[in-house]
Amino acid sequence: MEYIANSQTEGINYARYAVYVEYIREQLPPHIYDFASNPCYFDLTSRSSLHDAWLESTIVKEVANGERHEIRRMEISICLLGPFHDRRIHLHYTGVTRYLLAAPPRYGEKKYEKTAHGNLLTHEIRLGQDGLLVHELLFERGATTLIECVDFRHSEEIISSPNS
Repeated sequence: MEYIANSQTEGINYARYAVYVEYIREQLPPHIYDFASNPCYFDLTSRSSLHDAWLESTIVKEVANGERHEIRRMEISICLLGPFHDRRIHLHYTGVTRYLLAAPPRYGEKKYEKTAHGNLLTHEIRLGQDGLLVHELLFERGATTLIECVDFRHSEEIISSPNS
């Protein structure tokens, strides 16, 4: 994290990030700017927030084209269970040039014996090398996912609650 959570912010602080997103607005595709600047994807009370969502899956694919399937590109799909457990939040990244998945060991910490990554604390979008997009997600456990890509799409799938 460079803007929302780092050693200078002392916790989570969205003010610097909001200024940064406005600064790079003209360099972002409109749908990326809309996602990066929309408070509902960060707001603790929003059903569409990524904050407090739980990771369900991360899929890394090589998509092959060409006569011999020799043209290969990376794509990543992430599925999160929304913070109110009433929807799945899908993030699909195309033209992936770099990704990092890291989860620090939490030896002897009982909490992480049953919570895996824990809640998603926050996420931020930045510009990467040569105008590529960087989306970084930070989880409660200290786990991070960082994806640098050409584009990504966000969608939501409403699911029925177990009691309905």
